[in-house]
Amino acid sequence: MLKHLMIEEMVALLSPWVESAQRKRLFLSIPEIAGLHPKVVATHEAVLAVRPSKAGPSGEMIALNDELARVDERHDHLARAVCWGIDAHRAHCLGEDPPDRERAAMCDQVQPRLFPNGLTIVKASPTAEAGNTARVARLLVEEPSIGGFLKGIPARGKTTLLRTTQRWIEAGKELLAIEQRRNELAAQEKTAPVTRATVAAARSQWFRVVSAVLSNLELSDAPIEAIEMIRGPVLKASERAGKRYGAAPAGEAPRPEAPGEPAADGNEDEGEGTRAPRAASS
Repeated sequence: MLKHLMIEEMVALLSPWVESAQRKRLFLSIPEIAGLHPKVVATHEAVLAVRPSKAGPSGEMIALNDELARVDERHDHLARAVCWGIDAHRAHCLGEDPPDRERAAMCDQVQPRLFPNGLTIVKASPTAEAGNTARVARLLVEEPSIGGFLKGIPARGKTTLLRTTQRWIEAGKELLAIEQRRNELAAQEKTAPVTRATVAAARSQWFRVVSAVLSNLELSDAPIEAIEMIRGPVLKASERAGKRYGAAPAGEAPRPEAPGEPAADGNEDEGEGTRAPRAASS
């Protein structure tokens, strides 16, 4: 019975309709249910939101952490490229015959302006790295001669060390933006607890939408194979859930519903969800 499905099962049953490109195309190819797909997507999000929490960060937080790691690595490489690029340019200047000591001296002046503590910045937090690149951006505006100096140092890809510095600054801005999104998401996940009311609302929405899909499939002239691809897993899961619920020891009252558990009463409307599959036409 549909009413005995758990939240995890509800998520799993809707996921193919939403996340599988092939199954989604099949769903949309059946006229009688195609118009319900936006409601299916919204319902999938609703049951996902009340799915029992597991240890560890959410999928969205994991994605943000991965993105932060990639941008942080790029930031560190660009910082080293600027720092070592100035060092290399200084060595080239002193290696000329005669040595260009004036240009080498400019390297000695610019280097501590950009890296007052050397490359220790690459060991700092993303927030500190973002703050440092913001400082460098202001420095280029306040002291244009530094930008002019960096523009005179060639870099990879027919660019200059100024462009590398600008990319370093851009990476810092990305770090700050990702950190802000992480903080906002952490606050949302912390302040949006799953309650029995939200679970009940998500379950009710799931029953209504899935029942509508199953009912409309009864009216569909689509090939029986296509219809069974959509409704078959739902009906099988419903049957298993009914057997599971009915297997409780005789005389034992159902437990009160907790987040993620099946309903203990029959308040949800099962609609057409438990009807037998339509027989194939000969």
